[in-house]
Amino acid sequence: MNTLILINILTITHSVMDNSFQDPGLQQLMDKISPYKAVQRHSRVKRKVSKFFGSKGDIKGAVKDEFEEYEKCLNEREKERKSKSNTIHGLLALEGQKIRLNCNLCPRPDQEFNKLEIVDWQRLRPQDSDFTFVNENGRIRIDKGTRDLILDPVDVLDAGQYFCINTYYREYEEIYQLDVLFRERLKTTKYEDVQNGTDKFLPPFMLTEHNLKAFTVWSDWTDCQECNKQSIRKRVGLCMVNKIKPELPILPYDLPVMELYPSGVPCRSTVLSKDLASIKRIKMRRSEVSLASCYMDCPTTPGYTVITDKTGNVSEIVEAGFYSLKSKPKLPRMIIRRVLFEPVNKHLILACPKGGEKSKALIRWRNNTIVLNPLTIRRKTRGRVFMDSINRLHIRRLRKSDSAPYNCWKSTTLIATIKVIVTDANNDTKVKEIITYTGLCLTIFSIFLICVCTFCKKKKKTAK
Repeated sequence: MNTLILINILTITHSVMDNSFQDPGLQQLMDKISPYKAVQRHSRVKRKVSKFFGSKGDIKGAVKDEFEEYEKCLNEREKERKSKSNTIHGLLALEGQKIRLNCNLCPRPDQEFNKLEIVDWQRLRPQDSDFTFVNENGRIRIDKGTRDLILDPVDVLDAGQYFCINTYYREYEEIYQLDVLFRERLKTTKYEDVQNGTDKFLPPFMLTEHNLKAFTVWSDWTDCQECNKQSIRKRVGLCMVNKIKPELPILPYDLPVMELYPSGVPCRSTVLSKDLASIKRIKMRRSEVSLASCYMDCPTTPGYTVITDKTGNVSEIVEAGFYSLKSKPKLPRMIIRRVLFEPVNKHLILACPKGGEKSKALIRWRNNTIVLNPLTIRRKTRGRVFMDSINRLHIRRLRKSDSAPYNCWKSTTLIATIKVIVTDANNDTKVKEIITYTGLCLTIFSIFLICVCTFCKKKKKTAK
């Protein structure tokens, strides 16, 4: 299939983002710049028969429901195939994010979905427009249960078009255009300084000679970092590029795919051509982070709860912090604990693991009991320690003094504790050398013993 044909029928939908993506501001911003919401294209046929162990009537009804869902799925698929335009899902992701590409099928009710081997994933290589099969490795894998393609973490080199292929019918089930944003150092601005006039946000500008304009799209504010004390909240501004006059081409070389992004294209997008991305004013314009002071009250402690029976009589009074004897308590989420052994001078990146439900709470890091303030930590450490746009903690040129437990918090909830132990790089080399030389000596000694034993046996035979 020709690449140009695929681009011409491209439409943009909301990107498929995993819940482990830990920056609510950027995640909300991705939703904002995507013109269409993500819709599950085909609901898979649910298996209901295995859940029934009752009467024949129940099993018969479950089988009937499965075949009705299967028929509905086929009708929806046929309706889409007969439609005038095919849809390619445009996915917008940040480097380092986990991405799942869904391959929605309509399996027959008598087929076990996890045993389907009729699905392959192919990728269109942008350098030569050639199709290659996607090979699994530690970072890229295919879900055995759903046949979805998972990229964890996604890399800039993964950008391109992906095809979920039904090899039995030789048809494309789903087509995706994956766009990965480059990492960049964000311009940090205090909201109070903007109000006082001592600082300002980057203003939009026009490049009339190219029919382009650059501007910033802002996310909503996150929740306050802590409650019952003066804290901070954050919002992210993404640098965007769009046409000034949509009906006119971009100069000197037009980019047809821009017409399919009505909200614009991020300045660090892989969709943007090298000629446009290298324009000095676009290249030098940075995305922004705005930090503001805030205060939020902590949740109040609920009062006692009165539990009554069917007749309305009080059977139990449960005070705050206690649970009823008639219901199982909801256990708190387990804290993730990890230990990392890292050599001196390494660039260490700590990411907060997935924890809890989605919220606007800001991720914050602590070094033991010391709160790492994203506003001042870079300046205090002269750029050696900082936090990036998705709240990962970077420690450059590791020192032995960096050995400590690092705690990742979301609002008032501790998500994970990562204990970092910094070791001498020379020690690792010495240990490897000792193991190597010991193994070599044992090998030589074993060969010597074998030769001695063989010689002794021959000598005995000769003596006889």
